[in-house]
Amino acid sequence: MNFEDYQLDGRAKYAAFVEAIRTILAALVDAHDLVPHGITGRAKDPVSLKKKLADRKIDPASAIDEVLKDLAGARIVFLTNSQVDQFRSSGAIHENFNVININEHHAVPGTATEEKLFDSTNYLVELKPDRAALPEYRRFTGMRAEIQVQTLLNHAWAEMGHDTIYKEPKLHHVDPRHLEAINERMKTVMREHLLPAGHDFDKIARDFDRIVRADASFEDTLATIETSASNDELLGAFETFDTLVMPVMADGRDVFAKVIPRLADAVERVRGSEAGTVESVFGEFPGKSGEIVARRAADLLSRGWFVDLTLSLETLIRLYAGAQSDAERKIWADAGARFADHDLDAWQAAGPAVQQAVVDGIAGLGAEQRRAARGLIVAMSAKILSCEVSGTKRGALNTVLLHNGPVGAGEPLRKVRSGAIDMLEQLLGDAEDDSTRSTILTALWSATSPPFHGGNEALRIIVMEDAARVVPIVRAMSAGWGLELRRKAEVTARNTYRNFHVVPAEMEKNEALVAAQKALLAELSALRETLNADDEFSLYKTMVGRDSVRPEGWGDSVFDHKATEAWRAERFTEIAGQAKAEDADAWISRTRRYLGEQAGSNERWPMADFIARLAELQPDIGQRFLEQMDAELSPVLVGLLKGLEAGGQRDFVWRHIARFIGEGRFLAQLVDWLRRREEADIDLLMTVADRARELREVDAVLESINSAGNIYQRVPDARLIDAVFLPSVTYLGAARMPDWIGRAWGIVDGSMVTALDEAQSRTLLDSFVGIPAIDFEADRVLAIVAGKYPDLVFGFFGTRVDRDVNGDGRRFEPIPFDIHDLGEALAKHPGRLLGTTRDWYARSPLYHVFRGGRLVGNVFPKLTAEVAEPLGNMIEKGDRDDLAFVLETLAAYDGDKGIFGLCMDVVDRLDDGDELLGRVSGVLGERGILMGHFGSVEANRAEHEHLTGWMTDPRLKVQAFASEERRRLEQWMASEQRRAERDVEQMARDWGVPEVATSADGVKGD
Repeated sequence: MNFEDYQLDGRAKYAAFVEAIRTILAALVDAHDLVPHGITGRAKDPVSLKKKLADRKIDPASAIDEVLKDLAGARIVFLTNSQVDQFRSSGAIHENFNVININEHHAVPGTATEEKLFDSTNYLVELKPDRAALPEYRRFTGMRAEIQVQTLLNHAWAEMGHDTIYKEPKLHHVDPRHLEAINERMKTVMREHLLPAGHDFDKIARDFDRIVRADASFEDTLATIETSASNDELLGAFETFDTLVMPVMADGRDVFAKVIPRLADAVERVRGSEAGTVESVFGEFPGKSGEIVARRAADLLSRGWFVDLTLSLETLIRLYAGAQSDAERKIWADAGARFADHDLDAWQAAGPAVQQAVVDGIAGLGAEQRRAARGLIVAMSAKILSCEVSGTKRGALNTVLLHNGPVGAGEPLRKVRSGAIDMLEQLLGDAEDDSTRSTILTALWSATSPPFHGGNEALRIIVMEDAARVVPIVRAMSAGWGLELRRKAEVTARNTYRNFHVVPAEMEKNEALVAAQKALLAELSALRETLNADDEFSLYKTMVGRDSVRPEGWGDSVFDHKATEAWRAERFTEIAGQAKAEDADAWISRTRRYLGEQAGSNERWPMADFIARLAELQPDIGQRFLEQMDAELSPVLVGLLKGLEAGGQRDFVWRHIARFIGEGRFLAQLVDWLRRREEADIDLLMTVADRARELREVDAVLESINSAGNIYQRVPDARLIDAVFLPSVTYLGAARMPDWIGRAWGIVDGSMVTALDEAQSRTLLDSFVGIPAIDFEADRVLAIVAGKYPDLVFGFFGTRVDRDVNGDGRRFEPIPFDIHDLGEALAKHPGRLLGTTRDWYARSPLYHVFRGGRLVGNVFPKLTAEVAEPLGNMIEKGDRDDLAFVLETLAAYDGDKGIFGLCMDVVDRLDDGDELLGRVSGVLGERGILMGHFGSVEANRAEHEHLTGWMTDPRLKVQAFASEERRRLEQWMASEQRRAERDVEQMARDWGVPEVATSADGVKGD
């Protein structure tokens, strides 16, 4: 159809086509429950068309309908941006038309569209064949139309622009700057008025929808909380109440006060229930347990527990006391701690009113109620005694300001802290065991900690006075405590002394402060004397505890490890030298008692050193220990053997070692002792390792591996490999325990692994090939093996890839996300690396980017010549599968500029329309981690700029691909810029700050 044909009857036909499109659009929005403001359309006016042909230098006699796409146009207009987004995401256009092209119009800073403020999504469409086959539509076959989708504000701006700027009148006498001024005013109207108004309309529509939904869901939500016994229903109701209902209620405080007991009822209703299954259109999914309901209820309670302090405290006590598991009790103890914490907003409003309500409420409980809520009370008291107040305030967009500082000193604080100390003192006196006492003491000692952020003199006085009250409580009760609890008490007292033993120079004139400090130091000195008056305690702390207080340790500004070790060594010699053979059983009994104290294994290590010294200086006692050896005494066995051997009791030691081996006892300790001996006894190690494997003592087998590796560093004896290491590794591999490698600290130095031949190295790798993920030890061992036998390591990963392909669904990471030493080792073999990963791709191309591609990317994080050149040769000489392999490998580089040259070469090898061209686009578009709301736009803009160089490439295929790819990026940038701007603008309105998003490069902030 030429221009003359269009004038004669073509325009009428296109006008009819437009009406048909409007009819279809009206039906499709109705089908999708969308309500547009209007649907307009027109066929191109001949006068306007003639001008456009002249401007574009198109011959009017040519087939203009094949050149121009807007001979027919329709516009569907919505009130808000969100309605436009809803329509675009509905797929309605694609359902009803063949979409030839989509053109996104939106200004993108830093590009040619930066000043083009027209905002619309334009679809170039034609009728689908089935519709075009109908009689009423048959005459429109092959005709194209443009459908524009935009908001009413953009529609008005576009119409105004069309009637003014777009027509570009030919001015012969008037200064053209007047027209330029109008154009600038149009831009100003859009930027300063219409864009903000559009975002405001979205906010209005969103808020309106929210309050309507909140009001409609109110009754059902509360009814669900009140009656439902379904965990998943309750969690849904909690979420609705929290995020939808409560924020918009007119009487929110009263509503929340009524909901608090209903929350407690709901928790109790489903308490102890297991997770069920949830039916969905996608099948069954695991549901949530009653414990998760409790956790979410605690979180919801924290949103409004200040509306009624008494009710909130009663609810916490009720739920804690009724909890049936430690896990649930922890939920309510943690919630109680948050409730009693010094919150900045609460303090600014009413000082320590919340904390006083807690103290008063607990004071009103009976003895049995306090006992039932003991863990909760302790958790809340610890927070009350803290000197820190914290809170959050909204900052700039999407930021939170964290506030932390000292609480305000004064009589209200002094009173509430005194009440908390009273509660803890009573609980401490009623405690039945040291485990309970330890938890209470931790909270009680909180009263002695100064504020982290300084604090004034008045607060320092309060803390010192409270500390001076806590210390005598400890002194009075400590006689009935176990040794470890007393030891910890002295350590904490020493730390308190360090905090307060010097008065800051600027506070020396404060008489009340100086007096409080002197009183505290006197109490600390009295506690120290009381504790150390017990010789058994003094002996215990010498033998147990890394941080035990030596006599001179009170004066240290920081803990002195070396001085403590020297003190212990001197005391060990002194104590062991005074021991008598007839006291052997007493020493054994004492050792059992010390080891039975509630000290961790790290705290008991000095005991083994003492027993070593005791056995060396008093062999008779050492022999008695060895004769009485059992599981309770086993933590000191290594030290005992060391001491007896040093004391000349080798024969005696060997007899008992033979007995232990025969009985299959203490094998791990024996191996550890052999590792520590200066003189290597490889034969004995072989015997113990054999026995460990025979009895399937996994810990001893693992210890034998580490011992063999450790000893090999000093004595490179082949028997350590052949008779200890390899049999143990083989055993663990056969037992399907690949995780052993994560505990193989004794072989990572590499001396023994380096000595393995190829077959032995293969045995080693086979033993842990099934490990779920490659950790540090595995990486290190693989790197050592790769130094000699890289093919074994490639085969190792090949086996893992095959296992992943045929996996059973359990977590398994065939190629690690990161490698360390291994990368350097494999980088020496780029050819083997690419050849191996190409074979993997041939066997299973799916997910290559997470397997072979990831390995290449890990080994060569930068696309250097070592790997780029062989990939280039593959592109030049390979087949289509080779090209696909190269692309999937390059995907690991997250769109790095180094891949562009290779991608150009791939494009030149492909024919027009080849689906691999789409994969090239995808590889170039890999982004890795994007930062900020406009991160995607910025990344695409960088790629768009880089592709500019492709436009001048002499290869026509490359030019054509670059042209299409640049256009695709332009469309994507426009769409992403629009989305990001709207997201940020809505966040800004929710946050209560002015509009901020206008550009991808942060003109107004991101």
